[in-house]
Amino acid sequence: MVRLTVLKEKGIPIGFELSGHAEQGEYGSDLVCAAISGIVQTTILGITEVVKASAAFSIEENDTHCAISKDASDEQIKGTALLIETMQKGLESIELTYSGTLKIKIREV
Repeated sequence: MVRLTVLKEKGIPIGFELSGHAEQGEYGSDLVCAAISGIVQTTILGITEVVKASAAFSIEENDTHCAISKDASDEQIKGTALLIETMQKGLESIELTYSGTLKIKIREV
């Protein structure tokens, strides 16, 4: 199972943690995991390349983390929040289609 934790500060998404595997196919052939990875990696690119927010992130096998810098501008925080909320909605849609593959929780930091 893939676990997504959306990190929020005062109710505003500022980062996320993702771990696990969807286990819907053999390693390297799991289309659910590929979809999840694509959405997550696109979100990180949006945060760093489109919003231009400084973010600490790591993408490892079955373990991804991303959080914007504490010195982000209000505009960067808003853009990042929008991207993370969109990512969350996309992943919730996958979870509805492939029940039991994903668990999403929110954590205030």
